[in-house]
This record gives sequence, C-alpha cells and structure tokens, in this order.
Amino acid sequence: MSQIPDANLLQLTVMHNDPQRAAEIANTLVEVFIDYNTGLQDERYKSTEESLQAQIAQVEAQISLLQDEMSHVSESTLETERQQIEKQSRQIEEMLASVEDEIISLETQIETFIPTPAVTNTPAPSWIIPTSTPVPVPTPTLSSAAQMRYKELQIRRDQLDDMRVLFQQAYGNLLVLQQSPNSDPALRQSQIQTTLALYQQIYSNLLSSYENVRLARLRSTPNVVQIEPARVPGGPIQPQPMRSGMLGAISGFLVMGAVAFLIEYLDDTLKTPEEITQHLHLPVLGMIGHMSKERGNRRSDQGLYVSDNPLSVITEGFRTLRTNLEFAAIDRPIRILQVTSPGPSEGKTTIVANLGAIVAQGERRVLILDADLRKPTLHQFFNLPNRRGLVDVLRDPDSLDEVVIDYQEPDMKVITSGNLPPNPAELMASERMEQVLAELRELADLVIVDSPPGIISDPIALSAKVDGVLVVIDPGRTRIGAAQVLMEQLNRAGARVVGAVLNPVSRRNSHYYTKYGYHSSYYSSKKPYGSNGKPKSKEIQEQDQRAP
Repeated sequence: MSQIPDANLLQLTVMHNDPQRAAEIANTLVEVFIDYNTGLQDERYKSTEESLQAQIAQVEAQISLLQDEMSHVSESTLETERQQIEKQSRQIEEMLASVEDEIISLETQIETFIPTPAVTNTPAPSWIIPTSTPVPVPTPTLSSAAQMRYKELQIRRDQLDDMRVLFQQAYGNLLVLQQSPNSDPALRQSQIQTTLALYQQIYSNLLSSYENVRLARLRSTPNVVQIEPARVPGGPIQPQPMRSGMLGAISGFLVMGAVAFLIEYLDDTLKTPEEITQHLHLPVLGMIGHMSKERGNRRSDQGLYVSDNPLSVITEGFRTLRTNLEFAAIDRPIRILQVTSPGPSEGKTTIVANLGAIVAQGERRVLILDADLRKPTLHQFFNLPNRRGLVDVLRDPDSLDEVVIDYQEPDMKVITSGNLPPNPAELMASERMEQVLAELRELADLVIVDSPPGIISDPIALSAKVDGVLVVIDPGRTRIGAAQVLMEQLNRAGARVVGAVLNPVSRRNSHYYTKYGYHSSYYSSKKPYGSNGKPKSKEIQEQDQRAP
C-alpha cells in the first residue's frame, strides 16, 4: 500500500503556486485511498473465509469417513472402529474449540459498538424492583457503515451459535459410539447414520456461512473509481476578467432589453404618426419641434416664435401645418378652426398663437379667439389685458368692435376671453355663441378658436358650431385612451375633425422630424434678413443664433 502524503503538503503546494506538484499529490492521494479501502475490505473477510474453508474441508473428510464406516460396519473390527471414532472425536473437539474462540472474538467486537454506561454512585431507590439485565443496543449515532458492520457481526455470531450446538451434538454421538460395546451391525449403522446427519447439517451451515461472507465482501467492495488523473490547468481558474466582463456585459444587455421591453409594453401613450393613424384614424397635418426657452422671460416671446425666427425648423413646421390645412379644406373651406387636445397643458395655445401668425404672414385675415372660459392663457402669450373679451360679446352683442384688438402682425386680430363666467358650458352651447361665430366670419378669412381640453364638455359643445377641429397630441404624454374618448365624443357631437398635430416633437428622439432634411445647412443658416426682405435688428439676429 502506498504511503499517504502529509496532510498539509497539498495545501502548501497550492499556496506556493506549484500546480504540477499539487496534481501529483492529488493523484497519489486518490491511489492511496483506493488501495486503503480495498485492503481494508480484504483483511476484514480474509481470515473468516480461510477459517470457513478449513472447517468445510474437515467436515467433508468426516462425512467421507462416516460413509465409508457405514458401508463396512459389518466387516470392520471393534478396535479399528473405535480408533476411527476417537479420531473423529478429536477433530470435532478441535472444531468446537475453534468455533467457541471465534464466538468470543465476535462478542468482543460487538461490544465495541455498544456504549458503556456511565458509572454512578447514587443508589437505586428502594421502590425500584430489580429486573433482568437489559439487552445492550448500539448507540444511534453510529454511521451507516458502522451499523451495517454491527449487523454482520451479529448474524455471524448467531450462525456460529447454531454450529456450536450441532458440533456438541455430534461430539456427544461420537462419545456414545466410542463407549458403547454393542457389536450389533444394525444398531451401529443407526448410530452412524444419526452422526452423519449431524455432519451433513454442519456442512450445510458452513457452506451457507461461507456464501454469506463472500456476498458481504462483494457488497462492501469500495466503488471509488478514478475517472481521470489530475492535470495541471492551462490557465488560472480565478480570476478571469475577460470572461467575467463578457458575462456582465451580456447580463447587462439582457436586463436593459427586458426593462426596455417592459417600459414599452406598459407605455400607453401616442408617440408616432403611425400610432395616431392606427388608434385615432386621423391624418397628421404637422409636427412642431420643441421651442427654446432661452429667449427672454415674457410669454409673448414664446407665443410669436414664428415671427422672431422665420427661418427656423419650428417655423417650417407651422408652414407645413398651414399648407396641410389648406389642402384639407379644398372641398369644404374652413373659416372657423377649433384647436383642442385630450388633456391639459399639451400646447393648444402655443399652436393657436403661432398658427395665426404664420397664416397672417400669408396675407390672409386672421382672428384668434380665446374660448377657454375656465383657464385662459392666450392674453399672456400676446401680453394683452383681459378685462374685456368673448364673455362681454356674449352678454352685449354691440360690444364686438370694442373687444377686437389689432395685433402687431399684419391682418391679425385677437379677442381674449374676458372675465370668467360661472356657466362656461352653457355659453358654449348657446345660440348666442352661434351668432357670435357668424359675425366673426365677416371679420376674417380664418378664425382660430383656442378651446379647453376634452376632459370637460365645453369643447364638445363648441365643436358642432365650427367648420373643423384640430387635435393637438403631445407625443409620449397623451394617452391612447384619453385621445380615443375625445374622438368618440367629437364624433357623437357631429364635429368635423380635420387632423392632428404633434407638439412638441424632440429632434433627439424622433426620426420623423429629421427625415425631411430640416437640419440641413440651408434651413439652419442664420441670415441677416427677415421674411419681408428687410434687414433684421441686432437683437433678433442674436436670438437667431441661440434658436435651434
């Protein structure tokens, strides 16, 4: 058997970064472990098998002698027979002594599995009745292998006890034959027959014990098999920064993809013209970019962006919206256009103010009407007072000329909301509102009405009195459900919805805004001339440099 290496040797070789030596030690440990287990099992059962083989050979010889004696019982002399019986008796006596010695050895081994009771000097109470000696049992903390060995020893001891009884009976019969002077052949043959039966039973028990020992040895054969020897690795097991980095990157991409898919799946807002056409069945008439807020603090600057930046991309978007509205009104001219949206703060007033300015630049008379009688903001974009307006016209028909305000743009007029009434929905649905709209048709070629969002009933009541409705959609904010509810209400009221406009569209996250080449150098150039051919002021040129 190979010598087992030092227990700390393998750990020291690994710590000192010697993989070749570590592999050799690992292979040696495996070989020693296999040899040790194999030798341990061989030594455990080798002596028992040799003893049983010797006993089987002796019993076979005794059976052979008894069979010969039975066939020659009438011919043999009494002295010769007595010598043979004495020889058999000595052999039986030796075998009986061997069995008793083995029984004593087994009992000694069995006692090692039984816990020793703790010694105590405390006397037993007087009321306890002494009983017989309890049968010792093995401790329950034994391993499965130790419990199996304990059961094997018990079975072997029980077998030897049975054999000892048979040997004692055979030895007694031989003593009777040896001391009996009876020379009757029939009686002698009967006695020999009885002894032969005992020997045959002993022989059968020995063979059974021998087979049991062989089976136990085969069952206890170690199943440890070396699949392959230890090899020196070609590279370090850890750390592996390249593999760890690749796994981290792949995991990160998968997590980001899953998060992006979940966000996209849970997002129920309108973002693209295709989605608007699919869910609302409306054409997209324009896409307005995000307006810069670096051009002053007044809201009027935001309202007249197209006047201050005639060559900007956003102004081109309003011109596109104006052209699409003209094409949409070929069969049925639009004289009064209402602008609304599904929700609040989606840029309705910005669209109304800049669309009115861009239409006025096309030499058409434009009148902008603030019909938001709940939260008006149009007067803030134009920096106008709001003491008198639409509410005063609805109360006094003769005050129309007094509330119309001429703005600085040519051919553009503005009517603010005036003081807020307590019943705006009833005013929008009244016949007086129809009369006011009819009077406004005579004052301008196009009347653009700024109305509240569709979450209230005012724009729905007003939509049946105008020539067309333009819906403002805030991409990424307007929800599909709210827009569909607004369209259903407008259709139920019999309104004519001409289309939708996206406001604002970010140039950084939308390819629709850039696919027409608006960001070319032609449109982004800052020329020192306005749309009327006159030189721009220095202040306006500085604003153009800051504009997108």
